Amino acid sequence: MKIRFLVTVLFMTSLMSGCSQKQSQLLIHGGEFQRHLELAEQGGADAQNKLGWMYVRGQRISQDYKEAAKWFRRSSGQGHVHAQYNLGQIYFQGKGVSRDYKAAIKWFRLSAEKGNVDAQNKLGWMYVKGQGVKANNKEAIKWFRLSAEKGNVDAQNKLGWTYFNGRGLSQDYVRAYMFFNVAAERGNKNAERKKSIVAKQMTLAQIEKAKDLSIKWIQNQYCWDTDIGDCRKKAEQGDAGAQYDLGRMYDNGKGVAQNYKEAVKWYKQSAEQGHAEAQNALGIVYANGQSVAQDYQEAAKWYRKAAEQGVANAQYELGLLYAKGQAVLRNFVMAHMFWTVSAISGHQDAQKNRDIIAKNMTVEQRKESEKLVREWMQKHE
Repeated sequence: MKIRFLVTVLFMTSLMSGCSQKQSQLLIHGGEFQRHLELAEQGGADAQNKLGWMYVRGQRISQDYKEAAKWFRRSSGQGHVHAQYNLGQIYFQGKGVSRDYKAAIKWFRLSAEKGNVDAQNKLGWMYVKGQGVKANNKEAIKWFRLSAEKGNVDAQNKLGWTYFNGRGLSQDYVRAYMFFNVAAERGNKNAERKKSIVAKQMTLAQIEKAKDLSIKWIQNQYCWDTDIGDCRKKAEQGDAGAQYDLGRMYDNGKGVAQNYKEAVKWYKQSAEQGHAEAQNALGIVYANGQSVAQDYQEAAKWYRKAAEQGVANAQYELGLLYAKGQAVLRNFVMAHMFWTVSAISGHQDAQKNRDIIAKNMTVEQRKESEKLVREWMQKHE
C-alpha cells in the first residue's frame, strides 16, 4: 500500500511538472493543508502556527523544519503565544535553523510572559542550565512555579528537586515531598521514585504535613478538581496542558467516567503540540495496547520525543525496547545508553537495569555507550 501510494504521488508529480510548487502541494495534499496554507498566506496567525506544525510532523506534506520555522516566525511576529514557544523550540533544538539559545530564550520568554506553561517550564530549565542566559536558580524557580501552578507536571517535579537539593532556596523536605507527590499523582513515575527518596529523610509528622499540603495544592491547581466544562473548553481551544489533564482524567476516571479512547484522543492532541508528559503517556498507551492496537513502533516514536525533552521514564522505556528488541533491533549498547541517561535524572529502575546489562557487555561496548551518553547530554540538555 505504501509503495502504491508513493508511485501514485510520483506519477502525479510528473504530470504537474508545469505547475508551480505551491500548486503541486495543493493538488497532492489538498484538504487540510490547502485550507491552512490559504489562511496562512492571508495573514492568519493561528493557521500559520498550524502550518508550521504540519511541516514539523510531516503531516500531509514532507517534513521540512525550514518551512516550519518560517511559518512559526510569521505567526510569532503577530504575537501568537504557541507559535512563539514553537519557534523557541526550533532554535533550542537547531532544527531548520542554526542552534541559538539566546534566540530560544527570547521566544520562550515572550510566550512564557503570556502564560504558556510549557514555555515557562522551558525557561526555568534554561536558567538552571545557563543556556542562553547566566545560570540563575532563583529565576529558574520563579518560572517553574508559574508553570507548576498551572498544572505542568514536569515543572512540579523540578520544583520538588530544587527544594530537595536546596538550590536557589532553603532546603525543605516537606515542600519537596509535596511537589513530588503532586507530580506523582498525575502519573510522573520519576516523581514517585523521588518522593520515596525524600521520605527517608523525613519524620512521619513531616510526611503527613506534606500530604496535607499536596491535597490543598491539588484542589487549587488540578484541572480535574476544577469545573470540567472549563477544563474541556481550554483543551478544545488548544491548551496542551489542559488536553493532557483531560487525558489523565479519562485515563484515571477522575471527575469523569473512565474512558480510555477519550484519554488517547486528548493525549494525542497534547502530544502533537510537543507536551512531553503527554508524549510519554501516549508511548505507554501504544506499548500496552490500551484501547489501541499494541504498536511498539508508535510507542518508540512517542517515547523518543518525550525522552528528547528530558522525561526520565521515556528514556527508561526506550532502554527496555532496545534490550528486548521491540520495534528496534536488539542493542545492549543503546539500552545501556538510555538507562544511563534516565539514571542521571534519578530513575532507580534504570540504574539497576544499566548495572545488570553492563555485566553482559564488553569493555568496548561500555565505552561506546559512554560516548553516546555524552553526545546525548550535549544535544538534549
